[in-house]
Amino acid sequence: MDRIKPLFKDYQALVKRVDVHIAGIQKIFPDRIACKKGCDRCCRSLTLLPVEAFSLSYAHGRLPEDIKAKIGLNLEKAGCPLLIDRECVLYPFRPIICRTHGYPIYMEKRGRRLIDFCPDNFKDVASFPKETLLHLDQLNTLLTAINRQFIGAIETDPPLLDRIPISEAIFILSH
Repeated sequence: MDRIKPLFKDYQALVKRVDVHIAGIQKIFPDRIACKKGCDRCCRSLTLLPVEAFSLSYAHGRLPEDIKAKIGLNLEKAGCPLLIDRECVLYPFRPIICRTHGYPIYMEKRGRRLIDFCPDNFKDVASFPKETLLHLDQLNTLLTAINRQFIGAIETDPPLLDRIPISEAIFILSH
């Protein structure tokens, strides 16, 4: 399992860039962000690209057995199985979508420019400085390229799905 760790280098570099961006937003709007430990409003049972699924599985494999057992009990419940007492047990290893939820995301839909964020955040904020916006299309392009490189570096039988539910992702490396 440790032989796969070097394959996460580019993904981890992207995660670091996203974290730096989010830290910048937190610095500019310190009193306008409701997201904090214990907030699980946007936590859902998501699907992940293979690179994120393997990364999450790698982290899951290092958890203490009692935490793994609690996650196992959560698999049948609605929502994200990684939430225990409303906190993510793999928070430092959460996927990019979980890192960006709630923060201002810029996107274009049908030729219209949109900015989206959690309605609990940024109350009374009329506009965002450009540097605080996370361009969703650019982020997805980078993540997709990293995922494609990752898939090319590993061999799986059967081939990987394009998207993998978190409930299945955490067990990929244990099979």
